[in-house]
Amino acid sequence: MTGMALQVALWCCMATMAITVAFYTRDALHPGVMMSGLWTIVAAAYLVLPHEMRPLRSETLLLVCAAVLAFVVGSLSVTVAAPPDRSAQLQSTAVRQILFWLALIGLPAFAWRALEIAESAAFTESTIINLRIALTGEFEDAQTYGVLGYLVPVSFTSTLVELASSQRRLFERRGWIALIVSLSYAVLSTGRTFLFVILISLAFIALIQKRLRPATMLWVGMAMLAGAFFGLGWLFNKIGDDSPNAYALGAVDAVSLYLLGSLAAFDHTLAQPVAPLEWGLTTFRSVMAVLAAAGADVKVVPLVKEYVFVPEATNVFTVFLPYLQDFGITGTVLFMALFGWMHARLYRAAKSQDPRLVILYALSVYPLLMQFFQDQYFSLLTTWIVFTMLVLMSFRRQPANTPG
Repeated sequence: MTGMALQVALWCCMATMAITVAFYTRDALHPGVMMSGLWTIVAAAYLVLPHEMRPLRSETLLLVCAAVLAFVVGSLSVTVAAPPDRSAQLQSTAVRQILFWLALIGLPAFAWRALEIAESAAFTESTIINLRIALTGEFEDAQTYGVLGYLVPVSFTSTLVELASSQRRLFERRGWIALIVSLSYAVLSTGRTFLFVILISLAFIALIQKRLRPATMLWVGMAMLAGAFFGLGWLFNKIGDDSPNAYALGAVDAVSLYLLGSLAAFDHTLAQPVAPLEWGLTTFRSVMAVLAAAGADVKVVPLVKEYVFVPEATNVFTVFLPYLQDFGITGTVLFMALFGWMHARLYRAAKSQDPRLVILYALSVYPLLMQFFQDQYFSLLTTWIVFTMLVLMSFRRQPANTPG
């Protein structure tokens, strides 16, 4: 069998898995459906659409197919039966108010710090581009917001709690204010990641709580994500220049690199000589960083990886790379099975309409949908812990009625 024939056969296997899981679960929001569907689309785009990326090796697609199968098996090991509705058993706490006002009052300080950071990196005439350069450390050591950076998850949690608690179809008045504040934090953080986290999470809260029909949410969500992608691309001068034709071509290149570049980079890495396994140094980098800060003598690998050319420069390598570097192919497949099981467990729990679990599952969809780009599970471990703590503190059980 030729290389292309094998790749087509592997793609057919992934497509078959996606269709089979969709028919079995009859639920488009099931994690097994989303994961298999995601990689079916990405692989099809790589094999069919015109692009300048390196040719994909069959070994890479075989590993992706095995990882998809493991994730699907892990997700289907969890029963799909929905638990009893528990939405009426919980109510928001004072933490909901605290998060809202903390995010709102802290925004001016965050914006002032953004101006300071931008002024320290006066490489261009644009304040927002200078801010992006300083935060990413493109030309010098990266700068941070320090403790003010925690206002981002505070703001995002506030917005998600407002939607999950709303008695209206979407937000109440305070919720719309929280959304505007969250989007402001996301833009000042300069990364598409931040906008994608909040938009994807809001979309899945609306879907799970049946606030919007799936078809409506699909079109609205696609429009919002496209606006975030191209809007920030234009704002940070990542797409073309002032010429409409150049902008259009730049937009196509940006989408191609964003959608396919990570898989090409992962393929490039697999083609290199096998390196010794790192046994958790990459996967558990967040833990190692905390231990190092506490004075422990441990190795902390760099957070930002070196660029490779595919032929465009990129330093993101899909979700699979850290687990492959640490635990090899077998470990990668096992981690995907674990993620499938965890997503399905959380999804089943979220069907109880417990607002805490609805929010946590909606947040978990972000790393799932970003698997084609890079690992957002363990690389954002600290962020997920902060989100979980804030969400759990925002709700409590209704006091039981005492007989009169």
